[in-house]
Amino acid sequence: MARERVVYRNWLVELGYDPQREGGSVIGNEPEPGAVEVRSQLVKRRVREALKTLSSDEREIVERIHYMGQTYREISEKSGREIHRLESLHSRAIRRLRKELRPLVKQLYGIDPPLPKCVVCRSPMRMEIDRIIDSRDPRRSWRAVLVQIREECGLKIRSPQMLIGHKRYH
Repeated sequence: MARERVVYRNWLVELGYDPQREGGSVIGNEPEPGAVEVRSQLVKRRVREALKTLSSDEREIVERIHYMGQTYREISEKSGREIHRLESLHSRAIRRLRKELRPLVKQLYGIDPPLPKCVVCRSPMRMEIDRIIDSRDPRRSWRAVLVQIREECGLKIRSPQMLIGHKRYH
């Protein structure tokens, strides 16, 4: 059974202002004149900046799904890619966008979105761990890095894949 999807594109309501409601504001008080437009422009600019951080394939799938309203099946037929590959690409792109837009969501809405499930990202020593990972000699194995993280940060990581995934996606 095909899934039907509703694509939500109303920036004003998303920003807390609905001109069709009495008083205009969803949040409570009517915003100052021009405040909604300034806020809308800020959000649009930050979303465009976040989209630029994606690879061209990731950006294309996000634009096709969220801006053009296409389904995975339609994109698959036009591009020749398998649907499960498109789903994976879309999922990775959305994770990256969430990471990029997290500060904006916190600033505008006062919501602190949950951190990724990554053990390194949740660690209070994240900056130190990132420094250790970045200082790794690419010609050497990950063993020394794992030992250094365990000794200096108290975080026992068993697999270098966790660190590689952390650097790639977070």
